[in-house]
Amino acid sequence: MSSNSENNKKIVKNTLALYFRQVVTMVVSLFTSRVVLAQLGVADFGINNVVGGVVIMLSFLTDSLSGTTQRFLSVELGKNDLLNLKQVFANSLSLHIIFILLTVVLAETVGLWFLQTKLVIPPERAVAAFWVFQFSVISFLKNVFFAPFYGAIKAHEKFDFYAKMSIFDVIMKLVAAYMLLVLPYDKLVALAFMWLCVGIAGKIIVYIYCCLNFEECKIKLSWTKDWIRQLLGYNAYTVIGAISYIIRFQGLNIVLNLYYGPVMNAAQGIANTVNGAISSFSNNVMIATQPQIIMSYAKEDKQRLWTLITKTSKLNFYLFLILALPFIMEINTALYIWLGNYPQYAPVFAQLFLLEGLQRILGHPITIANMAVGKLRAVTIQSIIFRLVILLCAVFIGLYKLSPVYIYISALVLQGVSFSITVVIVLKMQLGFSIKKYFIDVILPISKTNLVVVSLPIVSHYVFSKSIVSSCGVGLFTLIWSMIIVFYIGLDKNEKQMVVNKLPPFLRKMIFFK
Repeated sequence: MSSNSENNKKIVKNTLALYFRQVVTMVVSLFTSRVVLAQLGVADFGINNVVGGVVIMLSFLTDSLSGTTQRFLSVELGKNDLLNLKQVFANSLSLHIIFILLTVVLAETVGLWFLQTKLVIPPERAVAAFWVFQFSVISFLKNVFFAPFYGAIKAHEKFDFYAKMSIFDVIMKLVAAYMLLVLPYDKLVALAFMWLCVGIAGKIIVYIYCCLNFEECKIKLSWTKDWIRQLLGYNAYTVIGAISYIIRFQGLNIVLNLYYGPVMNAAQGIANTVNGAISSFSNNVMIATQPQIIMSYAKEDKQRLWTLITKTSKLNFYLFLILALPFIMEINTALYIWLGNYPQYAPVFAQLFLLEGLQRILGHPITIANMAVGKLRAVTIQSIIFRLVILLCAVFIGLYKLSPVYIYISALVLQGVSFSITVVIVLKMQLGFSIKKYFIDVILPISKTNLVVVSLPIVSHYVFSKSIVSSCGVGLFTLIWSMIIVFYIGLDKNEKQMVVNKLPPFLRKMIFFK
C-alpha cells in the first residue's frame, strides 16, 4: 500500500511539472504561430505546414521509438536489473542508427520526387520548399537518434528535466521567429534552418544530462541476438503503427493540397495547432502515468493496472473536455483574438480536430496497456485498416469536389469505431478484464457527464454570443460550468475526495464536500 502511495505521489508531482511545462509551451507556441503566420504570409505558412510539417508528423514515429525503449527500460527497472538496462539501451541505439540510414535513402529518393513532382507549390517557391524539406529531414534524423535518450528520461520518470527542455525548445523557436524581422534572407528557409539549430542545441543538453544521471545511457552500440529480436519485433509494429498514423494525417494534408490548394493547408495547420496545444494538457497525465502502467503489468499487479487504466481514462477525458469545450463553442472568437485574420475553414477544422482529440485521449491508457503486454499485432492491423479507409474517403471527397469538412467528419466516425475494437482486443482478449465493467466504470459516467455539460453552453452560445466580449463571457462560463459538472457528476466519491484533498481549506468549505 505504501509503495502504491509513493508511486501515486510521484505521478502527481510529475503531472504538475508537466502541467507547468504545458502552460508555458502552449502560450509561447500559440504566440510563435501568430508571429510566423504574420512573417511568412498565408501561402508560405501553408508550404511550411505541408513540407516542413514532416517533422511534426514524424514526431509520432520518434515518440513511438522512444516509447519502445521506455517500455523495455521500465520493465527492467521494475526488475532492478542494471545489466539488462544497459543491453536494452545499447541494442536500441543500434537499431535506431540503421533506421536513420534507411530514412536517408527514402527521403532523398521517394520523398524528394514527391516534393518536386506531386505537391502543389508555386514555381517561385520551389527552391525554398526544397531547403525546408532538407532541413526537416535532418531534424527528423536527429530526433530518431536521440529517441532512446528520451525513452530513458521517461522510464526513470525525470519529467522535471523533460519539462525544462520543452520550455527551452519553444522559447528558442519564438526567438528564431522574431529574428525573421531583421534577417535579409528568404524567411521560409531561414526559419527552417534556425529551428533545426535550436533542436540540435537541445539534444546536446539532453545527451549530457543522460550521461551524467543514467548508467545505461552511453553511446555504445551492441548487437545481441535475443535483445535485437525482442526490440525489432516490438519496434516493427510500433513503427508500422506510427507510419500508418503519419500516412493518415499527412496524407489528409496532401489531399487538401492536391484538391483544395495550399491555403487549405494553412487552415489545417492552424486547427492542428489549437488541438495540439489543448490535447497536450491532458496528455501530461498520460505521460506521467505511462511508466507506472508498464511496471504494474511487469509486476503482475492487475488490480493497480485496472485502476490506472480506468482512472486515467476518465481523468484524461475530463481534462480535455474542460479545456476544449470553450474553444468548440467559441472557436471563431478564439481564432480572431489569436490571429486576427484566419483562413475560411480553420474554425470548423479546429472543432472537428478537438472532437477527434476527445476520442484519442480516451484511448491513450488502452494503448499504453497494449504496449505493456507487448502483443501489438492485432491492434496495429485494425488501426492501419481504418486509417487507410479514412484516407480513401478523403480522396473520394476530393475527387467529387465535396466540402473538405466531410473529410474530417468521416475521420471522426471511423476513428470512433477503431477505438471500440481496440478496447475489446486489449481489455478482453489480452488482459482478461470485463468490457461490461469498463463500460460501467468509464464510458457510462463520461456519457452522463457529456449530456449535462454541453446543455447550458450550447444555449448560452446561441443566445448571448453576439460580440467578442459576450463570446468571451460565454467561453468563461463554459469553462466554469464544465469544471462543476465534471466534479459533481463525472467523478465518483473517492475521486472527489482526492481532488478536494488537494485544494486549499477555503475552497473545501465552498464545495461543502463531506
